Amino acid sequence: MKSDKVRALECVFNPGAVAVIGASDYDGFSQALLSTKIRDRVFLVNPKRREIHGRRCYASILDIEGDIDYVVIAVPALHVPEVLGECIQKGAEAVHIFTAGFSETGLEERRALEEEVREMARGKVRLIGPNCMGVCCPRSGLTFIPDASTEAGPVGVVSQSGTFAEQFLSVGKLRNVKFSKVVSYGNAIDLDCPDFLEYLAHDPDTEVVALYMEGTRNGNRLRAAMTEAAKLKPVLALKGGVTDHGRRAASSHTGSLAGAPEIWSSLFKQAGVIQVEDFDELLDAALALSCARLPSGKGTAIITNSGGFSVLETDLCIKAGLEVPPFGKETISELRKMVPLAGTSIANPLDAWPIYFNTPGTRGTLADAIRVLSHDENIHSIVLHFDEVGYLRRALGAAVEDYLGELIEVMVQGCRYARDEMGRTVMTCVALDAYSDDEEDRRYHFLAKKALETERFPVYPSLGASIKALSNLYRYASLRSGSHKPARRRPPADASLP
Repeated sequence: MKSDKVRALECVFNPGAVAVIGASDYDGFSQALLSTKIRDRVFLVNPKRREIHGRRCYASILDIEGDIDYVVIAVPALHVPEVLGECIQKGAEAVHIFTAGFSETGLEERRALEEEVREMARGKVRLIGPNCMGVCCPRSGLTFIPDASTEAGPVGVVSQSGTFAEQFLSVGKLRNVKFSKVVSYGNAIDLDCPDFLEYLAHDPDTEVVALYMEGTRNGNRLRAAMTEAAKLKPVLALKGGVTDHGRRAASSHTGSLAGAPEIWSSLFKQAGVIQVEDFDELLDAALALSCARLPSGKGTAIITNSGGFSVLETDLCIKAGLEVPPFGKETISELRKMVPLAGTSIANPLDAWPIYFNTPGTRGTLADAIRVLSHDENIHSIVLHFDEVGYLRRALGAAVEDYLGELIEVMVQGCRYARDEMGRTVMTCVALDAYSDDEEDRRYHFLAKKALETERFPVYPSLGASIKALSNLYRYASLRSGSHKPARRRPPADASLP
């Protein structure tokens, strides 16, 4: 049974029929919506056109027969009040105003225009925006970019920035992050971050919530919504405008009052929200929380094929608040049975390159090494680093395809054992030379990445990303277990967060 907070916004995420006002041959909304399961319930409106994309085009929303639940307005700002009035007359339940040119301009007359729109809608229709991309919901077919994934998943996103929302969908598709809902809310003259956060907190399709915000109109309500959501599921937050110049940019972007960064950091801690530093960390943490097991401790084992990388990996773990403990005597004894002494390091990190390449003298596979490490009582998580596609191609030539297929299967077997049989957190890094333009290298890299993703392992393009994501998993595990206690003292936030 759906909660009241979910039912209140069903018209936003699961509309029966949708209209795009200001449709054209080139507007992204029409193209996007006509490419999903909702296509037969999409109506295009433009008084200057009779047909667009092979579909009938209406002069006004009032000319459409039947109910329209959700409307996208993409007309110049000065025409928005007139068009909104017709939407209200039509009985639309939710209106997304894509149009920019309101309070974010800093012009008094545009602030007045925004206030006029707000007052028109009050009590009659729910507004998203203006100055935003709106809503994507793969399950219903609602979307705002043509190539968004149509496969629903567990990650819900609430973003004040339209570009961030688009990037989540575009980059997330490449990184195997799947979404329940993605919202870009812009100037938020009606529906604001707390509204969407309350919805996602109780949405059964959402397991992880990721936020990007620049400011808020109501700090107390935002605090309450974040606290409620964080009690139910992981909540990640990226705050834009943490420097003086960033706060000025935020004001001109969405008209937000950003507040001091210390206040926001304290607010997130009080609410039990994991604060991250940039977009990549936000996406990486969302990926980890959506598919990886939570670690039961800080102890991290790293499997690599480079002594130099092993030093850097250790530094990265320690800086991220993790530990790289020495292996127990029994673990080392078992590893020595399978890994040659020359050119390797039977330590943590484990530099065991011969077992990647079936080098003469090895008496075990990569899967065997992973199994051994997963039995070490000091190890709670395993980070597997693989970046040898190019080397294998050069070394093996035509034989690389069969060998690489076998190696990938071995990697998957070992990781699966560590996670499913031993309860370890497993993070994987499948790296490719960023400057490589070799199509075969990229194809084999994709095969390795896809095999691990199919088994629901988080895959990262760099060691730093995989270790930082593991750190955020541990941060959330600590919050959930109560080993990390948020500050009790209330910050002087109410004065700085409107």
